[in-house]
Parts: sequence; C-alpha cells; structure tokens
Amino acid sequence: MPEAASGTLAVAVEARMAGGIYALNRFLMTLQGKRMPIGGLTVGMGPEESVVVALFECEPESARRYMALLSSLEDVREVREAGEVLEVALAATGEGWREAAVRAGVVAHKDGGTVVASGEPGPVEEWLRMLGEGVEDAIRLGPVARPGRGR
Repeated sequence: MPEAASGTLAVAVEARMAGGIYALNRFLMTLQGKRMPIGGLTVGMGPEESVVVALFECEPESARRYMALLSSLEDVREVREAGEVLEVALAATGEGWREAAVRAGVVAHKDGGTVVASGEPGPVEEWLRMLGEGVEDAIRLGPVARPGRGR
C-alpha cells in the first residue's frame, strides 16, 4: 500500500455511477460533507456513466467504511478498490536519468528536454533522489490511480 504525501497510507477507490452531472455533484458533496480524507480525485464522464477515482489518505479499514457509505448513494452502481496507484514525475535533467530509472525500478523516457518517469510512489521518489543536484526542475503528479484497474 503506497504512502500519501502526508505520510499516511493512500487507498485508491473507484466509483461508477449513472445519473450524469447531478449524481456526480451528490457524490462530491458527500465527500465534502463527510469530510473524507481525499488526497486526489480523478473524474471521467461518458454517455452512460461517470467514473470517479478517489485517493483516500487513511488506513484501509477507514477507506472500507467510506466505500460502504458511498455505495449506498442513489446513483452509485459500484464502489471498489482501484487497481495500481502510480506516480508520474516530469524532470528537466542532464545525463544519468536512464540508469537511475533502471536502478529505481521506474519506467522513463525523454520527450524533448523533459524526462517522464512513472511507477509506484516509492520508486519514483527514489529515482528523483538518485538524480540529486542534476535536476533543474521537477513536477510530481501523484499518487494517482487509473479507472478500470488500468483497463
């Protein structure tokens, strides 16, 4: 289980719902009204359903209680733990990034002058640490989870 930026555990939860924007609004207002510890939120809307992936910054048992509450909402079809949790980092760096990526266990490629690396949160942080002072600038996105368990 990955750690969130705050140092607590991060549990990714995926919810699928019908009902369009009003159902999505009810869902988001429940997250806010119950003061659920959300560290990140990804929303996708299609013609038939909406998908929300929320990253709870809490213990797994607490996340399961939140999941039970969310699954009882009117338009929610399904609530489950999402699949893998990833972190993405964009870095402007010199040489050595490829070797550091292999040692840290992350996937990385260079696009123009920017190196894009992704993997589990711990290895991505280790990769950035290995680059050290060679990093001119870095942006970290995550941890994030993909809807549909990456499918």
